[in-house]
Amino acid sequence: MPNIDVSTYFFTAAVPVCNEGIVEHRSLVGEKGIIKSSPIHVVREILETLPTALQSHATEEIGLNSPFSRNLRTHFTRFVILEQPYFNGRDHSNALVNAVANTDLLQPQPVDQITCPYIFWTIDFDLLDPSGAGEPRRYFEELWSVMAPELKSIFQYCYGFDKVTDGAGFATYMIDCQIETTMPFHDYWYVPPKLTPISTAGLALIPGVGVLMLLGSLVAAILGWTGWQWAAGFAGWSGWSWMPWAGLALLILGLVIDYYWVLWKGRQPYPASPGADLRNVLKGLYLQQAFTRFAMAQQRSDPTTWGAEFRKFLATTKPADLSGPTQPPGVIRSKLPGDAR
Repeated sequence: MPNIDVSTYFFTAAVPVCNEGIVEHRSLVGEKGIIKSSPIHVVREILETLPTALQSHATEEIGLNSPFSRNLRTHFTRFVILEQPYFNGRDHSNALVNAVANTDLLQPQPVDQITCPYIFWTIDFDLLDPSGAGEPRRYFEELWSVMAPELKSIFQYCYGFDKVTDGAGFATYMIDCQIETTMPFHDYWYVPPKLTPISTAGLALIPGVGVLMLLGSLVAAILGWTGWQWAAGFAGWSGWSWMPWAGLALLILGLVIDYYWVLWKGRQPYPASPGADLRNVLKGLYLQQAFTRFAMAQQRSDPTTWGAEFRKFLATTKPADLSGPTQPPGVIRSKLPGDAR
């Protein structure tokens, strides 16, 4: 399944927006406090004001974390408004053919257009089950339970969203808008993954038998029929003339099977990279910062105390406990004991 790779689900959806009519909404400025906008303009405003993660010093000062940080399975998410596809210029053509055919290069070609704006949404989230059973439904039901108000505000003007009333309905709605993810992105593998190769002997088995039968038929035709007819009869064949056709059929069948076998193998997801789920990543970031602080503090201390201090460090940070202490999601640094803020 292309949507699943390295124990991560890569979800992509294109959600159509009903951009009809005028929307009136209250503003914080202006004499009357009412602004009239198109639905897609309201969607843009909502996305522009949706808090991002506290991923820089400037956003740390704001203090409003992304609502997606309430879910401990979400790695990355992005919203894009797609109103019309970009025009990439004329289709490529051969200049010599154009000259001979007297092609008018100023004559416009058909241009792709869409009938309404779309909210293009991509998410990377951890799987609860490596097989992906129940996903992405389980994820969207979880997401609805922690950030339903924000999701309603984003998708409120989308076609058919007025029928969504709960997490199950939201999951069904998003799955209906899903498109296949053909190029997932994952950046946590730091060593080559252990992949099982395709057996070369298995690939060559059926086509190889076919080739041997064809070669045998050719040798029999060159040497004469008598010996070959005896061998064919011993093998249960009614005559040597069946052998080349059977060999050709096996060769073609083997190549077709090999082709689909290679495609099937290529669609198999990579194995999960060690410690790449969000909880492990957050714990790793916390330990990295805590140990750096610990190492700096021990530089001028008595070496005889290092063992006791390190055991105290392990007892405080609990490296094997993913529930805490750990780094909160959506921030760029942990708040460690002794920090002023």
